[in-house]
Amino acid sequence: MRSAQELTVAHQRPFTCGRSGSGSGAGSGPGSGHQRHGAGCMACGQELVYLKQERDENCYYCGVIKKTAAVCRDGHFVCDDCHQQDALGVIRTICTETREQDMLALLAGIRSHPAIPRHGPEHHAIVPGIILVTYRNLGGRLSQESINTGIARGSKVPGGACGFWGNCGAAIGVGIAFSVLFEASPLLADKRQQVMQVSAQVLTAIAEIRGARCCQRETFTALREAARISRDLLPVPLLAAADYPCRQFTANRECVGGLCPLWSGTEKPIRPGGTALVPCHPCLARRISL
Repeated sequence: MRSAQELTVAHQRPFTCGRSGSGSGAGSGPGSGHQRHGAGCMACGQELVYLKQERDENCYYCGVIKKTAAVCRDGHFVCDDCHQQDALGVIRTICTETREQDMLALLAGIRSHPAIPRHGPEHHAIVPGIILVTYRNLGGRLSQESINTGIARGSKVPGGACGFWGNCGAAIGVGIAFSVLFEASPLLADKRQQVMQVSAQVLTAIAEIRGARCCQRETFTALREAARISRDLLPVPLLAAADYPCRQFTANRECVGGLCPLWSGTEKPIRPGGTALVPCHPCLARRISL
C-alpha cells in the first residue's frame, strides 16, 4: 500500500526546464519548454493584476482568445484550461490509486507534487477528489467514475471565484462532493437543499478569516469543515486529523500570519535547500496585523 506522498513522487512528470521541482509549483508549463511558476503568473512569476472589467486576452500557452479579469504586470494571461492541464492529470491519478484515508494527509501529498501551483483553480478539483476518494477508502461505497465526476465538476469552477463570484471554489468543491455522494440534482428538493446548506456552512467558515486568497488555507478549512459536517450526514464520517504544518509562509505575499488556522507561531518555513528560514520580527508583526 503506497502513501499519498509515494504516489506523488511516482507520478511526477519530467521537467523540460532542466531543474527539479520543490512542490507547490515548480515545473514545466503546459505543452512548452518554459519554466512553470508556482505563484503569481505561471508564465513569468510576476505578480497578478486583477482588473475591474473583463477583457479579451490571448492565452500565453494555447493562444486562444478568452475573457479574463487577471493578467500579470508583464501582460501575460494563462487560461484556466492551461493552468490546470498537468495538475488535473496528477489529481485524477492520485485519486485513483491512493489508499489514504485522511483528507489532510492526502492534501499534503497532492500539493507536494510540482504540477500543483501554490494558488489556482486546481484546488477546486482537489477538494471533491480528496473527499470522494477518502470516503471510499474509509469504507464508503463509491465508484471511481463518481470520483472522476467530482473532479471534473470542480475543474469547471474558474480561478478567482472567491473574489469575483463571492463563493470560494473550495466551498463549492465540498458541495460538489456531497452532491455526488447524495446523487443530488436540481429537481430533487431535499438533496438540493442539503448540498447547498453544506456549501453555505463551509463558505461561512472560510469567510470568517479576513485576508486575500490562500488556496492552501481555504482548502484546509474546507476539508476540516467537510469532516465535521460528515458526522451528521454521511454513513461513513470523513477524516481530517493528520498534522498539517504550513510550509509556504515566506513564499506567500498575502499570508495573514496569526489569523490563519494553520499558524502556530513557531513557523520555520523551509528553503528549497532544506534550511530553516525564520521571519524577522518586523515582517512577522506586519503580516499578523493585516
